[in-house]
Amino acid sequence: MLRFLPFLLVVAALTGCSHEDGARGPSTPALVAPYPFPAASAEVPPGHREVLCPDLRGDGTGLTIRLVVPQQATSSHREGNGCAFTLRSDPRRAVSVQIDPDESLARWRETYLDPYVSDDGDDAVGDITYRSDAPGLDGSTAEELRWYSFSDGSPTRVVSLLAAGIRLSWSVPDGEPLPATALDLVRRSVAVLAGTRTSCPNRGGSGHRSLTFAPPKDVGWVEGEAGRCRIYVDGSLTTLEGGEVDPAPSGIDALAARVRRDPEATGIRLERGVATISGERADRLSWEVVRAEETENYEPAGTWRIVVVESASARVRWGATPAWWRDHGAVFDRLVESVAVSPGRPSRS
Repeated sequence: MLRFLPFLLVVAALTGCSHEDGARGPSTPALVAPYPFPAASAEVPPGHREVLCPDLRGDGTGLTIRLVVPQQATSSHREGNGCAFTLRSDPRRAVSVQIDPDESLARWRETYLDPYVSDDGDDAVGDITYRSDAPGLDGSTAEELRWYSFSDGSPTRVVSLLAAGIRLSWSVPDGEPLPATALDLVRRSVAVLAGTRTSCPNRGGSGHRSLTFAPPKDVGWVEGEAGRCRIYVDGSLTTLEGGEVDPAPSGIDALAARVRRDPEATGIRLERGVATISGERADRLSWEVVRAEETENYEPAGTWRIVVVESASARVRWGATPAWWRDHGAVFDRLVESVAVSPGRPSRS
């Protein structure tokens, strides 16, 4: 549940599933399907970094949102058609985006805010303001919705914009003014790109490289975790299923040594130079985990095959059942092929 905290606390819109099915008021803009467009400003200002938010739905738009977020927003969560970038120290401080929302902000307000207007209670909201003529995206006007949320004891102020098929939100702890200048900077940085790619920054220091890659669709969500990008499989009962992209690999020999010490690991195989990542020679390590019974941490019994491909600049890992590998192994191959290594500072990752 902790992985979903930024979404639940900051922008419930990214988990809402209602569809607009009634007549719009005369001042409510019609929903627009998202489409590729350039950013009003392609710069990455000091104190910010560039991020990518792909539409991960299998039947989605096939598009990616590009924007800049404050450098301090180090925790990122990408799920379905939305992303949140938050401070780990306080998830109320966040920037979030959603591509192809299914209802206007006016209707979203009626569904998720108006019924809970109150001065107290864990779900209390208030100070709601709405306008339909705010500065938007790609030269269009936007709906703008502002509100206060008590959020289970974590009072938060939120402003949300909807234009050109994109919803952009910014939140801060209650008591702080919503930063109009900073919000406008982020708004002007938004572009929509053809294709689905996301970024995995290397924060190891000057000169280190960062990665971009195309996550598999309909796998669940992608989350920045301990310097890596984890790809989670929705509904999986074990951490052995899913993938990982790491822009700072620690060496495949050291990994192989750790695997050999694992009593559940079998069939360990290390192959030199049999793969490539972004044009770089890569080694491949594979093994199976055979678990006879459920663990103390409720990890289930079963058999899983793990494959790691590693170059000097990147490590790509995937784990799944042998049946999955027989039927869907090309998913991992496409993930490895999609990884691009880019030089540059972490702030531009």
